[in-house]
Amino acid sequence: MNEKAGKSGVARFFSDNYRKLVRYFQANYSDLSDMEAEDIVSDLMADLFENVDVMRDVENISAYIYRSLQNKANDYLRRRKRTVSYEEAASDEENSLERETVPEPRYDMEREIEASEIRGRLIEALDQLEPDQRAVWIATELDGCSFRKLAEEWGAPIGTLLARKHRANAALQKKLKDLKNG
Repeated sequence: MNEKAGKSGVARFFSDNYRKLVRYFQANYSDLSDMEAEDIVSDLMADLFENVDVMRDVENISAYIYRSLQNKANDYLRRRKRTVSYEEAASDEENSLERETVPEPRYDMEREIEASEIRGRLIEALDQLEPDQRAVWIATELDGCSFRKLAEEWGAPIGTLLARKHRANAALQKKLKDLKNG
């Protein structure tokens, strides 16, 4: 579909291809159950309907939606906690003794000190950024704001905010590169 995206274009695409999208994910993501695949497709559909004005400049809606679905599935798989049923765990005879004993929680002082030092270094590096770069970085990374919301609140184009965030990330990576290698 090469037509410009709009609410009707998105609705038409999903109504024509919903089952195909679900089957695509069932085939390509064996870790997902049937219900999870349908949930991901439905969730993306709802997100796209909410943000249809952002999509008005999308040239190839099919490619955009498939890429969005892949990203959403990958995010879901990263966040999903692996669970084991009680029956499955109880049937494992070898670890029954380990399940009966509760491990004593340990406080890892070294890890806590290291995390504190990293936070301090990050705060120092943020303080050295340009104010507009620092504001965008903090708003998106720490406060969880979207670029769209920031653009509306601050009256700045999304592209400008993206560029500021990119420059902030580059500066932070440069200042904190020894943490990445260490």
